[in-house]
Amino acid sequence: MSEQPSFFEELKQIIIAYFEAKVQLYRISAYEKVAKVMAVLFSSIVITILIFFLLFFLSISGGFYFAALLNSNALGFLIIFGLYVILLIFVIIYKKTILEKYITNKVIEQLFEKEDNE
Repeated sequence: MSEQPSFFEELKQIIIAYFEAKVQLYRISAYEKVAKVMAVLFSSIVITILIFFLLFFLSISGGFYFAALLNSNALGFLIIFGLYVILLIFVIIYKKTILEKYITNKVIEQLFEKEDNE
C-alpha cells in the first residue's frame, strides 16, 4: 500500500517537470523568434539608410548633371524633384499591395521559419 502514494507522487513530479520544461521551451522559442525579427529589422534599417545616402548623393549628382545640360541649377534640381514626386505618387498608390504585403510576408516568414534541425 505504501508504494501507490509514492508512485503517484513521483508521477506528479514528472508531469510538473514536463510542463515546466515545455513552458521553458516555448519561452526560449519565442525569444528566438523575436531575436530573428529584430535582426531582420535592424539589417533592413541599415540597408535602408545606405540606400538613402546612395540616392541622396545620386540625386545631387543628377541635379548638377541636368543643371549643366540646361544651364540652370533650378531646372536641373527641379527635374530631380519631379522624379521624386512621381516616385512618391507611385508609392502612395501601391503601398498596400506592394510595400505592406511584402513587409508583412517577410515578418511572418521569419516568425514561422522552420529550423533546419527539426
